[in-house]
Amino acid sequence: MTAVIRIVLWAIALGTSSLCVSGAIAREVPIGSITFEARPEREVVNVGGREGEFRGIRFEVRQSDVEVLDLRVVYGNGQTEDIRVRQLFRAGSSSRVIDLGSPRRALRQIVVTYVPKGPARLLFFGVESGGGAGGMVGEWVRLGCKDVRFLIDRDTLRVGRQEGRFSALRLKVRHAPVEMFDLRVTFANGARQDLRVREFIPPGATTRPIDLIGSNRGIDRIEMFYRSIPSNKGTAEVCIDALER
Repeated sequence: MTAVIRIVLWAIALGTSSLCVSGAIAREVPIGSITFEARPEREVVNVGGREGEFRGIRFEVRQSDVEVLDLRVVYGNGQTEDIRVRQLFRAGSSSRVIDLGSPRRALRQIVVTYVPKGPARLLFFGVESGGGAGGMVGEWVRLGCKDVRFLIDRDTLRVGRQEGRFSALRLKVRHAPVEMFDLRVTFANGARQDLRVREFIPPGATTRPIDLIGSNRGIDRIEMFYRSIPSNKGTAEVCIDALER
């Protein structure tokens, strides 16, 4: 992070304050200050064009929070597209899938303008045809949504999908941020799977795809273990999508 450091020393005679310690008068003397200026930075991600393969992009934030201001996508033919983001992403969160339209486009570069809150890492993913993320092929279907309460709690989303061949889940959050700890999936045949999420999800964000191990199965219910953060926009809503093959 670019930091402008300004150190100012004052004379002892300026602005002193007094404190009585063990009967004596102790004086506090200002001796200096440091000012850090958070300024937008710009980085270039060189993709190297994989011809006609991507219909969207998504990024994940690691290590520290990052305020992403804008993206400039440079396509394989030299054309550019500016995408306004203007959103603070917590460490461990994911952006939504940003649609690049149809037909699919080759990517040459992604130029990111951002304000880091500390040493951070952004991981970019190209979304291929078929509606999946990270190379997954299939269709995302909405299993349901749940309004979640403040503070640490657990809720159950009743799905009741005996049919379907689901191989992954993803979470979408609206209105207020949610810190999701774990999921417990109960399948239609009664088997269970515990999924470790441990992700802070800001409003408007979508998690990475979370794989379901074993054979593709129908889902009876999903238990969520979470902490909802109070917001002036009201109660958070969590929606769960499943990747159906």
